[in-house]
Amino acid sequence: MKKKILALICAIACLFTCSCGERYTGSQVVAEKVKNVILLIGDGMGPNQIKAGEIVKGEPLFLQGIPQMTAVNTSSANNTITDSAAAATAMATGVLTYNSYVGLDPKGNELETIVDVAKRAGKRTGVISTEELTGATPMGFSGHSINRANAKELVQTATETSNVDLFVGYTYASVTYPEMYINAGYEIIGEVDAISESTASKIFGQYDIYAKAPSMSADPTFAAFDRVVMESIEWLSKNENGFFLMAEGAHIDHGGHNNDIDYMLSELYAFDDMVKAVVNWAEQRDDTIVIVTADHETGGLMIHDTATKENFFEKYWWKTTGHSDTDVNFYFYGNTIDFAELSFVDKAHIIKNTDIFTLMKSYIEK
Repeated sequence: MKKKILALICAIACLFTCSCGERYTGSQVVAEKVKNVILLIGDGMGPNQIKAGEIVKGEPLFLQGIPQMTAVNTSSANNTITDSAAAATAMATGVLTYNSYVGLDPKGNELETIVDVAKRAGKRTGVISTEELTGATPMGFSGHSINRANAKELVQTATETSNVDLFVGYTYASVTYPEMYINAGYEIIGEVDAISESTASKIFGQYDIYAKAPSMSADPTFAAFDRVVMESIEWLSKNENGFFLMAEGAHIDHGGHNNDIDYMLSELYAFDDMVKAVVNWAEQRDDTIVIVTADHETGGLMIHDTATKENFFEKYWWKTTGHSDTDVNFYFYGNTIDFAELSFVDKAHIIKNTDIFTLMKSYIEK
């Protein structure tokens, strides 16, 4: 996989108040006709998680240099504070639903997902997570259940349609029902490096994806997130009609729930490495859009205005071990968007999480 230094257009002014630091400047490749749609989700990654990453690193994160951004409201249908199931469903289907519902509307009806839309358009489709594949976010793009804890039902509904061509997740000791994937025709790929060269029509892989693995590392024990995603993109992109991919960095959320700033930061930086690899790949083409966002904020992370790299660990605090109703960031690469002119943007230039589906669908069906 070839990599080159990314050159990005000077960032437009933030459409909401943030502390993003100096941004990378350069040029952006504009996709005239979009073949590939990539959605990258940092679970629990609120704006202050990003700000913390910038302060501790001493410079802006790569994702902060993506040219266009706005904010996303993450409320679910029955709560201003969403869970991952309702948030993933909103992004995947364009419909607000209740917390704990996966791929269903509030009445329990199954919803068409962006994966289904992409498959109908002749594209390959992929779902990747650093969590187990029965997690709420990957299942939000592939399964259906009234309760996110119904792992077996979720996998059954996700595999019976076969609309997801590639499932890749983390290896856990808990039950993930690999036999269901095998029975549905998925080929188990044993090594990360074998994904890109596979001739299978459907792929299932579980790997030890660790944030602390060196970026793009070929270490057989620890699989770096960016390496897993780029191997998968190589396989997905062999389809002449392009692909849709959702890749989730799940453990930023775990750091928030545990109020563990070091863990959160290590996962955030691994996610940012993955974003960099994906955008570098897209920059060498003219047919790909990349969206980077979060499903919600976790931990209610607060940072004092006087925080610096030297004193940061004395200048932050957590407000909760749960989720918050904080709006999250939305970054868009690969085409030009005037958020203020889009019909689904309100007067404050804040989009809804359901609008992410609308935007992706508009490119897939063009």
